[in-house]
Amino acid sequence: MFISEKYNLLQAKLTWHPFEKFSFFVAFLLGSLLTHNPVVPFLILGGISAFFFYQGLSLKDLLQIAALPMSFMLVAVFSIVCIISSENFEAIYSIEIGSYYIGFSDLSLAKGIHIMGKAMGAMFAFYFLILTCPIDEIEYLLRKMRLPDLLIELFVLSFRFITILLSFSKQCYLSQKKRMAYLSFGSSIRALGMLVSSVLIKSLIHADFSHQALLNRGYKGEMRFIDKHGSLQAKRFIFPAILMIGLIVLGQLKL
Repeated sequence: MFISEKYNLLQAKLTWHPFEKFSFFVAFLLGSLLTHNPVVPFLILGGISAFFFYQGLSLKDLLQIAALPMSFMLVAVFSIVCIISSENFEAIYSIEIGSYYIGFSDLSLAKGIHIMGKAMGAMFAFYFLILTCPIDEIEYLLRKMRLPDLLIELFVLSFRFITILLSFSKQCYLSQKKRMAYLSFGSSIRALGMLVSSVLIKSLIHADFSHQALLNRGYKGEMRFIDKHGSLQAKRFIFPAILMIGLIVLGQLKL
């Protein structure tokens, strides 16, 4: 079971309206992106992480879902922090390689930390929305936002197919690994090619089965979901609005 699915199962006790969750997401996202204060994104990051821990998500699970995007962020931030110059410059730390100086300065380090904080705050804001809203609630939000039905259906089907194919890929990889398919470089390349082809064939077969299942259940070009969400009370937006205004105001205060 994927981490997102396991965490969504824990949200049965969270009786928030989908738009209430969305309002918190908007508050966290704007608070991270519209800030000039490097402390605010890390406050958002800490608050969302504490909420995840309170709801039962372990530190290991949180690191697993954040590892891949954080690795890309670190590479991008490193390219901002690191300075390569043919002339010597004022730096906190630098080394000389040939005729070039490589290091980082106070300004580049502060800029990198600020950008890293913004990116991580925005990333955890999206995690807050995705991990607290099951697929039916996300579909409900998209439909209430008047998005075209075709885009909503593509999103729902893509989400389902990605989940199935990732699970199938993991099963195939473990099966190949137990059969010593990755002992050498050559065998690893062949096993990887077989894995990709198997996933492609599986996706085509499952797509045909899914289409036939939809037709047998009366599918006529529109997927309908049961609207089980109650009416939204305006008072539920008070705290998210105060939070958003507070984060934006705090973000304008420069240290």
